[in-house]
Amino acid sequence: MSVRVGAAVAEVPVPAGTPLGGFAGRLSASTGVHDPTTVRALVIDGVGVVSVDVCVLHEDTCAAIREASGLADVVVSAVHTHSGPAIGHGRAGGHDEAVHAAVVAAASRALASASAGAREAEVAWASVRGTGVAKDRRHPERAIDPPLTALRFTGADKEVIATLVSYPCHPVVLDATNTLVSADYVHPLRVGVEEATGAPCLFLTGAAGDVNTGHAAAASFSSAAASGRTFARAAELGGRLASALASASWEDLETATARFAAVEVALDYAPVDAASLGARAEEWLAARTSADDGYRAVLDIWIDWARHRRPADQASPWAGRVGLLDVGGAALVTVPGEPFLAIAESIAAARPRVMVTAYSDGVPGYLPTREAYPEGGYEVEDACMYYAMPGPFARGSAESLTAAALRLLGV
Repeated sequence: MSVRVGAAVAEVPVPAGTPLGGFAGRLSASTGVHDPTTVRALVIDGVGVVSVDVCVLHEDTCAAIREASGLADVVVSAVHTHSGPAIGHGRAGGHDEAVHAAVVAAASRALASASAGAREAEVAWASVRGTGVAKDRRHPERAIDPPLTALRFTGADKEVIATLVSYPCHPVVLDATNTLVSADYVHPLRVGVEEATGAPCLFLTGAAGDVNTGHAAAASFSSAAASGRTFARAAELGGRLASALASASWEDLETATARFAAVEVALDYAPVDAASLGARAEEWLAARTSADDGYRAVLDIWIDWARHRRPADQASPWAGRVGLLDVGGAALVTVPGEPFLAIAESIAAARPRVMVTAYSDGVPGYLPTREAYPEGGYEVEDACMYYAMPGPFARGSAESLTAAALRLLGV
């Protein structure tokens, strides 16, 4: 039995002067558009999957899109490009209300168009390794090779309806000096797939909390240009991934009606020691006098967070959800936030043909593995300040996502 599938793409105008999300040390709002900001929708048997070319989406935004859709359910995911408009309600770069409203409206249009155009489709699965794009940014000495995974939906006439692609790597090839709106390497990847298939490509970023293309998180604090972090490099890497899919071996699936389920998760915050935070704030104040403009902007965010945080805000856990869309023996598992790659690997090991995507139905910050906490670092200790959250998530939060996903998978 085949599923009913439709896809649509809607563009969102982003005026010059719109704040960009993703770099605390970026010194300018947008100055133009390199490639368009898009909202892409895929509807499978009445369940929607939406991908938005922004860094962060608040869970309230995702809920609003879901509730307005009229569909059985909708998963809304941020591509996590660090060169997209800031619409995260203050998380990771501020908030532009006009562009936010345009994104919500575009999502509604795309979902409606995809639903109206849905038709019978067969499904195929591909998984490719060896692309050499993703690097462990916390431990560069460790070699990683996460899979590029994809689902292809094809009509009875053998015409491709859509391709759903996921890869766990930060879309942050471009550095903080870039002020042109872009989906980073995701844009050339999608262009390559769409030119090969003649159909929309929807990209979902995987569990990339500790994965990018080869630089430490702290490298993005500076306002100085970084070697190799260019549009040409983004095009090269995106093109490499598109070429890998073009030559992939596709497995036809025995499809049945798609099934979607979700479970709620509650993530506690780690306690913040006031004395230690005060000492760090004094160090930041001293450091800002000799910092370059970019790092000074980062330090100012941290100092402001330390001064104005309210410990009482940590009393209530963050609430989100983990989802499962099961299609003919292939599973799309969606998790919120920025979990580390090992979380996806644990989930994907549960059964064949599992695509794990992050940044879905809310992006409240990083979710490191238990093992990462003693090491500290930006993802463990400091990112919560740029995310304007009450504190970092408690140790074990990422593993709670794994447990929820495994319950949905029936493991």
